[in-house]
Amino acid sequence: MRLNQASDFALRVLMLLANEKEPVTVEEIAVRLRLVKSHVMKIVAKLVKAGILESHRGRTGGISLGRLPSQIMVGEVVREIEADLAIVECMLDKECGCVFSPQCRLKSVMADARSAFLDVLDTRSLQSIVAAR
Repeated sequence: MRLNQASDFALRVLMLLANEKEPVTVEEIAVRLRLVKSHVMKIVAKLVKAGILESHRGRTGGISLGRLPSQIMVGEVVREIEADLAIVECMLDKECGCVFSPQCRLKSVMADARSAFLDVLDTRSLQSIVAAR
């Protein structure tokens, strides 16, 4: 299974913010992580909506973690960012052109694999992946 680039960027944003004492602007995040500002803005918006990040307005505003790093699980972040976690086409919520449906057992095998993948990510907190400074 491969995550999209947005999940990678989201985890990098969180790792950066976990080591900051004060809010950091989206522009500063983009520069420090060498990411496109518009991508960072979209990711931050999703994570703020999910309560993983907090947005602070004003002259000294910026973005900060919404919870302690030990309370933010990698699996939660991936679920918030990924549009779908379908490994094969038949896992999507739409008709697929597979000639083996509905007798095929591949879908349940792939669903088990996805669950196992996410189960591992659910055991890892942001704190566990952040290098102490």
